[in-house]
Order: sequence, then C-alpha cells, then structure tokens
Amino acid sequence: MHVMEKLRGFRDIYPEEAEPRKRIFKVAEDISERFGFSKVEFPSLELLELYKIKSGDELVNQIFSFTDRGNRSVALIPEATPSLVRMISSRKDLRMPAKWYSFQRFWRYEEPQAGRQREFYQFNADIFGVDSYQADAEIVGLAASILDDLGLRGKYIIYLNSREFMESFLSSYGISDPERAYLSIDRMKKKGEDATVDELTELGLNGNAAESLVDSIGTAYSPDDFPVSNYSIDSGGRRSLDRLLKTARLIRGYTDSDIRIDLSIVRGLSYYTGIVFEAFYKFSEFRSILGGGRYDSLSQLISGTNIPSVGFGMGDVVLEAVLKNEGIFDRDLKGPDVFVCYSSAEIFEYALKVANRLRKGGLKVSVSLSVRSISSQLKAASKGNYRYAAIIGERELNSQEVSFKELSSGTQKAIPFERIDNFQKFFDQ
Repeated sequence: MHVMEKLRGFRDIYPEEAEPRKRIFKVAEDISERFGFSKVEFPSLELLELYKIKSGDELVNQIFSFTDRGNRSVALIPEATPSLVRMISSRKDLRMPAKWYSFQRFWRYEEPQAGRQREFYQFNADIFGVDSYQADAEIVGLAASILDDLGLRGKYIIYLNSREFMESFLSSYGISDPERAYLSIDRMKKKGEDATVDELTELGLNGNAAESLVDSIGTAYSPDDFPVSNYSIDSGGRRSLDRLLKTARLIRGYTDSDIRIDLSIVRGLSYYTGIVFEAFYKFSEFRSILGGGRYDSLSQLISGTNIPSVGFGMGDVVLEAVLKNEGIFDRDLKGPDVFVCYSSAEIFEYALKVANRLRKGGLKVSVSLSVRSISSQLKAASKGNYRYAAIIGERELNSQEVSFKELSSGTQKAIPFERIDNFQKFFDQ
C-alpha cells in the first residue's frame, strides 16, 4: 500500500515537539501582555493586492496565491504586517498608541533549508500611532525580553540600523535608487563583500567607490563607539543617526544582551522607513532569530491614512533550532501527573470520579481506557513518564480511598477521597 507523504517544506509536529512549543508561545504572549500589548488575530487568506502594494517583488514571488471562485486573486498570508495595517486602518475608534501582538501560521513558497520552511508560525508585535525613539526602543526591548525569558540571555546579538540614515548615506555616494542598493546590501553577509561590490558597481558606482561603501558598512559597533565623524551625511541623516544611537542606548534598559549598530542590516522588505533590526544567535550560523523595524508609510499606501508603526516578527523554525542547540528547548517541561489504574470495569465510574477531581485541581490526568491488569497499567504509566499512579481496586472502592504510587521511588500511600486534592503533600512528609 502506498503511504502518502507530507509536502516538502511542511512539518508534522508530534507531541514531543508540540509540548515544548507551547512554552515558547506562552512565554512570548505572557511577556507581551506584561508590556501592555493586546492579542489580535487576522485571516489566513488575504487579497493578493495587499502584498503587491509595498512588500517588494521578492516577497510577492514567494506567495502561495490562486484565483478563488469569485474570480479574485487571493493569497495565503506570507507575513503579518500588511494584515495588521489593514486592520488598524479600518477602525477609526481605536485609541492610540495601539500595542498588538499575534501568533499565527504563515506560508511562503521558498526553497526549504535549515531555518526555513514553507509553512511556519510567527510571533509578531507592533506599536501603532506613535513615532518616537522611545517606541522604537520598547519594541526592540520586548523582543529582547522574550529571548531572555526563554533562556537566551547573553546568547544573541541585536543589530540595529536606520533606513533614513542609510538613504542619506547612500545619497552621499550618488546612489539615487536606495531600494536596489538595500536588496544588495541585505544579502551581503550571505553572498560576501566581493559580490556586493560587483552589484553596487552595476548600480553606477565605480569600483573604488563601491569598495569604500562596502568597507564602511562591514563593521558592527557598540552604540558608544560608533564613528559618527566618519560618515558624510546631510542634516536629515545626522538626525536619523542621532535617533538611532539614542534608541540603542535606551534598549540597554530592557536587556544586558549585546546591542550593535550594523549598517549592513537593512531588511529586504521595501516598506521600512526608519529603524530596522535583527537578532542573531552568537554560537552558530543560523538565520536571524527575529527582525523588524519602523514602517510609517505603509498605512498611507493601504488606506490613505497616516499611522506611524513599528514592529517585529519572530518565526518558530530558527528559534526552535537555537533553543535545541542550547539544550533548553524542553527545559522545565513537566510530564503528565497521574495515571489512574483500576482493577475491573465495575470500578471505572469511581476511577473517573477520582480523575475528574484531580483534573479540577489543575493536574494532567489519564485513565486507562481498557480493562487490563494493574501491573500492565502501571507499566503504561511508567512508559508515559507519569509522576504518579492512582491505583483503585475493590478495597479502595469500599473504603472510598485512593492508593497513590510515586513511580520514581515506588512509595505508595492510601489517601481518603476527600483529601486527594492535596495528595502530593503526603509524599513530602
């Protein structure tokens, strides 16, 4: 018989992977709510036109799109930002600033490779309605706080740059089309400096100028050590650089992890207008863990309204790889608590009563769904990594007790039914 296989670039997530993933999602959501963010959700299907507006040709070419029965060109969502801007623009009654987070599934028709799948989950957080370096710092600080709480404190670097500053800086080299230059610079770490020089030369720079430009963006600096005087920029570029450095210093109030200014970080999507940033794991050549920036003009393009916006996205694929590399993917993961064993079908009702009382107390409890010997049920409990077995036979039924067995030690105690809510304390005595 032919066995159907999953599609390339898509994942089956079994319980041993799904359980620790719940912790990742919960940490991200809990930290966001501590920062005052509220959860939102949006559809998995949007009009294709939403992404053609300003996401860039590279993203549009990666979209899973089709014509629906209404003859509309639609797309499985490849990212969150356009949907979020559509949502925020459609409501005039929302108080600003609005701070939103989401955790949804996305699709991109890319070549599957390490750290990249065609279907993935992504956490997003965005601040709408305020244009300030304090908001920029908070969104980066939220990202850092999530990574820190997941156990990655000191294990990553956040690289910052400013599209406004880069536009001024590239203009000083005579580059009139910064978008094309951004695409080349964004790939520099992957393709290498020589390839980037060649691509910039094709944009009209002579060889020496292209080499000088690449050399000037090839080093990452601490915010305190950035060589401001080395860059010939206009007054607008100077203001943008000053804001970037203020932001970087303010982020230190959120985390003690490394913050660097790196002019090769420009982000490939064309809608970014101000700060851009990415976080990378220090100890392996993974893709970026997360990335984002300010995109103040996107709402104007989508809805004709001006809503300052800054945010970031963090995909699950690279984050999981990093946590596994650190050996903390399933850190603090608690197994199931109690497996309820019973000796005959006549006792099942009492066994179910015991299980439901324990569940109401917040415990993870299973009941054997077939009548087997107690020894077989205990083996099943042990293989399932349960901490305790609740054993119920004729004696326990008649005396309205439950015999609890701690599987790691073999210690067993009989406890009256009315006291089983706190049965674990009997093992601490």
